[in-house]
Amino acid sequence: MAAVLGLAVLPGAAAAAPSDSEVSAAEQAADAAAAQVGELLERLGAAQTAADAAAGRAAAARAELDTQQQAYAQADAAAQAARAAAEQARAELADAQDAVGAFARTSYMSGATTPGLRSLVTSDSLTQVIERAALLEAVGARRSEVLTVVSVAQARAVEAETTAQAAVAEVDRSKQSAQAVLASADAAQSRAQEQLGELRAEQDAMQAQLQQARTTLVTLEAQVAAAPRATAPPATPQPATPQPGRGSPAPAPAPVPVPVPGPVGGHDWDAVAKCESGGNWSINTGNGYYGGLQFSPTTWTSFGGGAYASRADLATREQQIAVAEKVLATQGPRAWPTCGKLL
Repeated sequence: MAAVLGLAVLPGAAAAAPSDSEVSAAEQAADAAAAQVGELLERLGAAQTAADAAAGRAAAARAELDTQQQAYAQADAAAQAARAAAEQARAELADAQDAVGAFARTSYMSGATTPGLRSLVTSDSLTQVIERAALLEAVGARRSEVLTVVSVAQARAVEAETTAQAAVAEVDRSKQSAQAVLASADAAQSRAQEQLGELRAEQDAMQAQLQQARTTLVTLEAQVAAAPRATAPPATPQPATPQPGRGSPAPAPAPVPVPVPGPVGGHDWDAVAKCESGGNWSINTGNGYYGGLQFSPTTWTSFGGGAYASRADLATREQQIAVAEKVLATQGPRAWPTCGKLL
């Protein structure tokens, strides 16, 4: 392809018309570049799909990690509350046991037969009377029951603390698992984006090569069109063979005119299509231009192409040419900056 692309810039190329083999090689190079661009577009579409899927998995993993982090925070808060409740229960049990023991010792040492009455009488205020009455109630007939209740509460608090700690450990494992899944999903997304970037760079390079191949083809065809046509040398008159019984020779027959290839009048849209798309009237490479004459969607619909098909590549050759004639009448050959030279 590189050798073909250099044909149009060889010294003296403008002086002589390129050979048919050179033009054919340029056409093949343009076709090959267009095919490679089409293949790249397919690979690019697959890579884009993979990148989108990887991004979706990463988003789902990130959402799961957020959920696990919230669950961990809630479990940790519950564990802290259970730990505080257990500590409070332990303290209350110790205080109750100390109060019962102290009151019992004081009563025994004082030898009072009515320790409850004495404690109430010696109170300094109504508030102290109420507090001592409550304590007397606790250490009286129900003191064993009070201690049992406090002990049970303390045991339940310890059990709640243990359960909460186990929940924190379980949620922490789930959070670590979600973090690992997210790291894997992020790595996959990064690889997919990297591959996508490489394919896009390769596509840009291939598109530039395709454009260069088309430009070379246009230049060669323009040189062919500009080269003077070879004219046949005048035929040398042959001496007439006398016919029996005739006094003069019969005149030589007139030469049959040879038809000149190419359009006679009008515009050579096939040449433009060959330059633009390799002559493929149904081409769609995904570069934003469609059909043999490479219409953009805006140009196609603006000049009535929508009456034939939604895109130019879906219309027939004749329908595309009909739209092209309208474009040419309005914008001139510059509507096809490179290949319009063939019109």
